[in-house]
Amino acid sequence: MSTFEIQPITDQIGAQVFIQPERLLDEGVPEVMLEALNQYAVLVFPGLFLDDDSMVAFSNRIGDMEAATVTADGSDQSRKGIYRIAKDKSEQGLSEYVQGNDYWHMDGTSYEMPGKATLLKCESPPNVGGETDFANLISAYLAMPEPLKSRIDKLTVLHSMEAAMRKFRTDPSEEDIARWNRIFPPTPHPLVWRMRDGRISLVIGATACGIEGMEQAEGDALLQELVDWCTQDAFTYRHSWSKGDLVVFNNPLLLHRSQPYGPDSGRQLHRTTVKGVEPFN
Repeated sequence: MSTFEIQPITDQIGAQVFIQPERLLDEGVPEVMLEALNQYAVLVFPGLFLDDDSMVAFSNRIGDMEAATVTADGSDQSRKGIYRIAKDKSEQGLSEYVQGNDYWHMDGTSYEMPGKATLLKCESPPNVGGETDFANLISAYLAMPEPLKSRIDKLTVLHSMEAAMRKFRTDPSEEDIARWNRIFPPTPHPLVWRMRDGRISLVIGATACGIEGMEQAEGDALLQELVDWCTQDAFTYRHSWSKGDLVVFNNPLLLHRSQPYGPDSGRQLHRTTVKGVEPFN
């Protein structure tokens, strides 16, 4: 097996991986990286400078890569299954999609089975802002006070695109709301997600729009309390982007968000998504 080094970032989240890009697809290496991703939740490959084709190949070695459908923009990257993340998008839906990344969220809450992993490659770093934050939901739940665990057990939470969009669109039109609900209608999930391996995650974040059986204000307050708990410094890692960085994260174990950045910041990432293997329910 090729030589590489894995160094934990904190006790709770993340590891840096040092490897030559041409070695990433060597026999046995993707499997070891997948094991590390399950252990550390976030893998950071500083200055890897992986090309797009190798990124796609690696994505398919650690799982089954999703096609770029919802995020398709007609580009060469899109045809390969790569989504270009930048705030210079002119198409309204894609522009809103990128803006929604600025809030803590889990990918795939519009589906019964969320993505297994996401790969982000830095093509151009921002001149200011634009870092990506990650919060380990598994560690946060383990450290949670027992009364709060008991309070949230067996609850069902609704998720929708409208909930996320309203965080920066405070006066949406009826057309906006209808469009959002066509893309991502309100979808129920267990708030406490007991996974097959025995670990427990939480299905929360910007797309959460209410808890079944609770008044809206009470449910919103509880959801915010959970996000505040899970995004404490002890459970989080902030990645400052440099050109060539690759970050791979285990989506079901995490919340993530972008720090604010402008359309003229120069920030551009390439993203691939690996299909999920475990449903919320």
